[in-house]
Amino acid sequence: MVDVVVGPFVQPVVDAVDVGDVVDRIDVDELLGRIDVDEIIGRIDVEAVIARIDLDKVLDRVDPDRLLDRVDPNRLLDRVDPDRLLDRVDPDRLLDRVNPDRLLDRVDPDRLLDRVDPDRLLSRVDFDAVAERVDVNAVMERVDVNSLVSRTELGEVIARSTTGVFGQLLDAARIAVMALDLTLHGLAARVLRRDDPTAQFGPGQVHETQTWRLPPQDRAVALQGRYAGAVSRFLAFLLDVTLTGALFGLIGTLLVSALQIVADVTWEAADHRLLVAVAYAVWQFVYFAGLTAIAGRTIGKAVLGVSVVRPDGTRVTARAAVMRTLAFPLSFLLFGAGFFLGVIRRDRRELHDLIGGTAVVYAWDAETARLRSGSSPAGST
Repeated sequence: MVDVVVGPFVQPVVDAVDVGDVVDRIDVDELLGRIDVDEIIGRIDVEAVIARIDLDKVLDRVDPDRLLDRVDPNRLLDRVDPDRLLDRVDPDRLLDRVNPDRLLDRVDPDRLLDRVDPDRLLSRVDFDAVAERVDVNAVMERVDVNSLVSRTELGEVIARSTTGVFGQLLDAARIAVMALDLTLHGLAARVLRRDDPTAQFGPGQVHETQTWRLPPQDRAVALQGRYAGAVSRFLAFLLDVTLTGALFGLIGTLLVSALQIVADVTWEAADHRLLVAVAYAVWQFVYFAGLTAIAGRTIGKAVLGVSVVRPDGTRVTARAAVMRTLAFPLSFLLFGAGFFLGVIRRDRRELHDLIGGTAVVYAWDAETARLRSGSSPAGST
């Protein structure tokens, strides 16, 4: 209604006013000086203004390079509270986003090692805890003792400590007897037309061993645990019979002398032949059965480097030693046919071995003998 009444009068005036001239005549400084800025700001609804701002459009118009150029990093860092910043960092999420491969690719190991203090590092190591976590058995299984000895002066130490004439002669004798064993059984295998006359077998071993092309000392090492030959066994028996006979005669002589001195009684063995025969048989049984049960070998077998075991290579039992000794005389029947079985069989077991459930194998320290000879294992440098 007001526009209808006043409009016709005001509009001509407005049209007549030169706006540009009016603006030019305004004193802007005087106008701004009369404005109370605090009062104006106090009357502004900031939240309403912010709510009407389109932040995406504002950010699109921001030049980040110019913005960062105007930032003072020193002042910015001075206002950062590192404790609060670290409190808000989630290390698990941070590590999940780290690519270890890329991180390690950027690490210079030489520079890293240059900065390591080995003394401080070793001082913080608990060697007792480390030793408790080491599997000594697994470590020892991976150690090649022969190679280790051959690379050090330990071999010379062993050689110098065991270079007695008797030891060297015994080694040579055992190696020579082994060669006779191989020759005898090789001939028997050829007569029997076996596929490989040179094959050597042992208890519980799937594959045979061929040793003829090895040096004597290496051949002796390779044959350890293999079935012993007839020559070694026969010579061991002869040595045992000689030793037991000599001991029996010596002990008998001492007993007769003691009886004569103490009781003034003269005792002649010729007058008591049956008693002497029984005593000799008991003595032989105790010697062979007792030493076999206790040590797995008699003195003669120890000298020749052979030992009595079970067919699977395990330690002989007392029962097996007794049965073997009781069955031993049966091997003499039919002109020693029981001993001949050991020549033609692959396992070289004789009649008393089959009855007693035993076998005889090479079992002496051939490795030390090789060290005494000053030779190295075949193939080593």
